[in-house]
Formats: sequence, C-alpha cells, structure tokens
Amino acid sequence: MSALSPRQMFLLDQACQPLRDAFPDYGPYLVGTATERGPYRDVDVRMIMSDESFDKLWAAIGHPAIWFLGLAIGQYLASLTGLPIDFQIQRQTQANETHGGKHRNPLGLRGLENYKGDTPVREPKEAQP
Repeated sequence: MSALSPRQMFLLDQACQPLRDAFPDYGPYLVGTATERGPYRDVDVRMIMSDESFDKLWAAIGHPAIWFLGLAIGQYLASLTGLPIDFQIQRQTQANETHGGKHRNPLGLRGLENYKGDTPVREPKEAQP
C-alpha cells in the first residue's frame, strides 16, 4: 500500500523511466513514509547504484556534483509529478547498511496496464452493418 494515489504513482513511474535507462544498474526506488498509508512531508526517491558505478560517477564528477545531480533530478521529478520529491543517489552497500530491510518500491518499470484499476473490461459488441 502506498500513500500516493494511483495517478501520482503512474506519473512517478513514467517520470522515472528515463532514469532507469540512464542508470541501468538498479534504478530508482520509492522509499520512506510515502510507501506506507498515511501523511508524508515529502516523497523519498532513491537512485541506488552498484558500488562500482557509483564509484566511477564519484571519480568523474565528485561528491558535491552528485549532490547537485540529486537536486536537479529531484526538481525534474517534481516538475513532472507535482509531488514534493526528495531525490538522492546512493551507493548500494551504504544504502543497504543504512536502510536494509525497509520497503523499497521500484519505479519506472510499470506501464499503463498496471493502472487499469478494478473496473471490469468488456469487449465492445460487434458493430451492426
């Protein structure tokens, strides 16, 4: 169960699809209070990267740039979804040590079929000539 509506989850999933393409290791996850039923202050989205990929990114651009990249991606997600996004890029080992065992909802994998709801689908009657 999520505190987000189906529409909000659909928008978040759609917005995260390019992130899955750009960072194919593990990808973005919905974590924190928005994964549960109840009020949330912000929507925590984490990009968990393999240790090797994170280390390469860090070596290429440095930690302050990773933090800024997180802010920029968070703003991108917020602009597409209208949600108050808190986005961070995390190294897999540290993410698991700090938050291992907590619920993570993978984002950017679901399509429209996952949001059809519980309305029964009926085939249209054949058109009469």
